[in-house]
Amino acid sequence: MPTMEEQTQWKEQVVDHLEIRKAAYQLLVDFLGDTPALESLVSWRNHPELSRLSELSRGARRLREELKLIANQDLYDEFASLREEYRRLFSRGGELPVTPCETMYRASEHMIPKSYAQEVREMYADFSLYFKKMHGEPDDHIAVELEFMAVLIEKMLGTVMNEERYQRYMNGQRDFVLLHLKRWALKFGRDLEQHADHPIYKAIGQLLQDFLAREVEWAEQTGTKQLLQ
Repeated sequence: MPTMEEQTQWKEQVVDHLEIRKAAYQLLVDFLGDTPALESLVSWRNHPELSRLSELSRGARRLREELKLIANQDLYDEFASLREEYRRLFSRGGELPVTPCETMYRASEHMIPKSYAQEVREMYADFSLYFKKMHGEPDDHIAVELEFMAVLIEKMLGTVMNEERYQRYMNGQRDFVLLHLKRWALKFGRDLEQHADHPIYKAIGQLLQDFLAREVEWAEQTGTKQLLQ
C-alpha cells in the first residue's frame, strides 16, 4: 500500500499533467475556435503555461517566440492581421484543402458518406456537455472537439474525484483521442502549418501536431504508471 507521502506525490503529478494538457487544449481552442480575441493574444503572450509547453513542443516554442516579438504598440495591427488570416484559412472557400471538421477529413474512409458530428455529439452528451457554436460550426469542428477535451480536464481539476469518476473521465479522454482526434486532427495540423501564411498560425499547426502526438502516445498507454511518465 502506498504511503501518504507517495499518494500526495502521485496526486500532485496527476494534477500537474492535467493542468498542462488543459492549457494546451485551451490555447488551441482560442486560436482555432474563432478569429482570435485581442485579450487572448495578450494573455498567451505572457502566459506561464505557454512557457511550460515550450519545454515540450517545438511548436509552442515557435509560438512563444512569435508572440514575444510583438511590440506593445503593434498589438492591434497584429490582432487585425490574425483576424484576416483566420478568415482566409477557415472561411468558406478558404485556403485549407478541406473544412476543419472530422467528417470531411475522414471522408475517404467510407464508400458511403458518414457524418461524425452525431457520433461526437453522443460522446459529449455522455458527459452532459452541449456546446454553443457562434457561427453554426458542426459538432465535429476541430475547435469543438478540442474544447470537449479541455472541459473534461477542467471538470476533473475542479471536482473532488472518487476512483470511479476519475476512471470514467480519464477513459472518456483516452477514447476520444483514439477514436477521433488521432484519426484526423494530426493531418489537419500538418495542413494548417503548410497552408498558413502568418507565422503564428504556422506555429499553431506545429503545436497541434506536437501536442496531439503526445496525447496519442499517452492514450495508447494504460495504467497510472504510464500516465505519470
